[in-house]
Amino acid sequence: MNSRKDILLVSLGALLFVAGLAVYLNPGLIAPPVPDEDGKAAIINKLRQAPPAGGTYVATPRASLEDNVKDWLSPEEDEDNWDYDLFTTIDVVWDPSIKEYVPRSRKADVLPPFGIELVSVGYPTYTFMLSSSSLPASRKEEDRLFSLKNVKTNKYLDDCKLNRPIPDAPYLTLKAYRVEKGKDADGFPYVRNILTVDDRQFGQIVEIDDEKPLEFKKRIDIVLRSADDPSWTQNLHQVGDKFELNGATFVVKGIDLPSKSVTFEKTIALNPKRPKKLTFDQQTLVVPAPPPPAPKNKPAAPAPKAPAPVTK
Repeated sequence: MNSRKDILLVSLGALLFVAGLAVYLNPGLIAPPVPDEDGKAAIINKLRQAPPAGGTYVATPRASLEDNVKDWLSPEEDEDNWDYDLFTTIDVVWDPSIKEYVPRSRKADVLPPFGIELVSVGYPTYTFMLSSSSLPASRKEEDRLFSLKNVKTNKYLDDCKLNRPIPDAPYLTLKAYRVEKGKDADGFPYVRNILTVDDRQFGQIVEIDDEKPLEFKKRIDIVLRSADDPSWTQNLHQVGDKFELNGATFVVKGIDLPSKSVTFEKTIALNPKRPKKLTFDQQTLVVPAPPPPAPKNKPAAPAPKAPAPVTK
């Protein structure tokens, strides 16, 4: 066994010796031969004379250093004036109309007029009230005559009788009449003339008197009109009611009957390019006061009398 191993080791050593001798005698078998100085010069001259390989490099103009010359691109401008630059900050201000910070350079959107006017606000009133009642010469209650006043037109229905047709208002029937006496909260006596009316147009039987128009305090009537179009009107009744006019939405936010005023919130998109940017405008409208009565024409003052002639 040992003789066989020795033979193998001797054979392997001989092969390695032969391979090393071959590499030494022929260096190009493992790596390309290194040229001498003359060979290097010849290769360098050959490379210099050969045309460049690959694509042509595109040259770009060099940035100018002269004043007032902009060789760089400006930041892309935005319609909202949010123009960012690398070293430039944006001066912002608070816009209370849209409740956001905006660039100071942005042009402010012009808020249009509110657009509506308050005509009236209050409890709805019945059309008629009792104006007067009287007994005829017969002194019979069934022949009593009544006069009704239309509180909206200030016209009168005269000579009306109980359970008799009324030519100028066939939908009305006077059903009953009574006189109510008592004392008010301060102890003063009062007398109320109460008339029961069946109004088939109104769809209800009501009791009216001669003190003031009948008010229905379970409902509020808010009457509006457009500031631009007098033919446009709108009736609302409570807080939260809303409507649309000229692209804006109006909502009732508050009602104050003693001051005859109503608060509205108007929501509108001022810029159609930014429909989601809404502007809120809140105003309190008041019923305008009635115009003062026209002054009565005063009689002309008499012309002064001429002085009497002086006699000597």
